[in-house]
Amino acid sequence: MFRLRRDDAGLGEQFAELGAQLVAGAQLLSEVLIAEQEARVETATRLREVDHAAEAAVHAMLRTLSATFVTPFDRSDVYRVGWALRSCTARMDAAADEIALFRLEVLPDGVSDLVQLVVVAADITARALPRLTRTADLADSWIELTRLGKQSGQAHRRLLADITAAKTDPATLVRLVTVAQSLRRVLEAFEDVANALQTVAVKEG
Repeated sequence: MFRLRRDDAGLGEQFAELGAQLVAGAQLLSEVLIAEQEARVETATRLREVDHAAEAAVHAMLRTLSATFVTPFDRSDVYRVGWALRSCTARMDAAADEIALFRLEVLPDGVSDLVQLVVVAADITARALPRLTRTADLADSWIELTRLGKQSGQAHRRLLADITAAKTDPATLVRLVTVAQSLRRVLEAFEDVANALQTVAVKEG
């Protein structure tokens, strides 16, 4: 199969930008939890702007890719990593929007636990992106992200158990479960990032 040699295709800065958007989005998601209702709406709006910036960065990356003959690694893997990163910010945006719209005054501790895992996952990913062309250095990152994925599954199950055990009215129960599932989906998106990084490491290592 025809393979492009590893080189600088001008994608490094665009991956770095996506990493910065991940970190910014995760920080805003954590701020949504502790904000008053009106501030929640404003913070969720700021996170949506981050998501739009991430989407623009991915499209810019695809334009660069279509105009470039030499890429740092296989084109299909550039696409996969880029869209996996984009999915992370899109799901953060959805989770923040739900928290703001549902007007939940008190959120269980388990919600904060899941958001903290999102913050950690975003930081790990942002630190991994500059090493995409040094695949020997990627192993720790995808292993950490995979481990966080398992932690998030456990934290999500505990949260659902706590929510359903509490004496909560049905409407609030549905809203809390929806938020819990949305946060779990954010962390599943980071698991997709981990799989994409592992693919790059195995194919290029």
